[in-house]
Amino acid sequence: METQIGPALATYRHWLATRTTSPLEPIRGLSSARHLPLDRKGLDARGWSDLPLDWEPGAGEIHAGGYGEDRAIYDTPIFNPPGKEPRTIHLGLDVFAAAGTPVFAPLDGRVHSVQHNDNAKDYGPTVILEHQPVEGLQVWTLYGHLARDVLQTLQAGDRVFTGQQIASLGANDVNGGWAPHLHFQIMLDLQGRTGDFPGVANRSEAADWLTLCPDPGEFLGLASA
Repeated sequence: METQIGPALATYRHWLATRTTSPLEPIRGLSSARHLPLDRKGLDARGWSDLPLDWEPGAGEIHAGGYGEDRAIYDTPIFNPPGKEPRTIHLGLDVFAAAGTPVFAPLDGRVHSVQHNDNAKDYGPTVILEHQPVEGLQVWTLYGHLARDVLQTLQAGDRVFTGQQIASLGANDVNGGWAPHLHFQIMLDLQGRTGDFPGVANRSEAADWLTLCPDPGEFLGLASA
């Protein structure tokens, strides 16, 4: 991985330290979500060998977690290409809620790209937003595992506003083959990508990827991700 992220990271850190308000939650109730670990220990504690395809939190509950987590659930070719190091370090925050739950823009911005990433255990319908919270700082946010209708309702260049509903969570038959959830990720450099961005890194490059994709909980002003 090659990136020159130092200046952008410094500007981003300064914005975090000096802002007077935090972005809004992309899913309402996230600040009080229950933690759901999906590393090997977390799976074993629930008696799971994998994340069940049809699992959802109880009625009205939100479960979340996963930033920087070394996960045991990535077993398809997009995460385990032949002859290469597997990717297991999660770069975003997963927010589990019922299919159809609304997803909101945390900040003003514009739609950078919308794409259906339809490999097995991929993002499914995906939106990337571009934000400029202060002069000289660009931040991108990614929303994966959405319902299919977002592919028609948003397009590149559309303006979005803080708190605007941009999508809803997809069911497992359209969201890439996962239990319904939002993958929410911050990027300080898109590296020329459109419509997609890695959400999982290999262990040997994890530190660089986690610098490029900082903690979404910190971005949102949450006490814990």
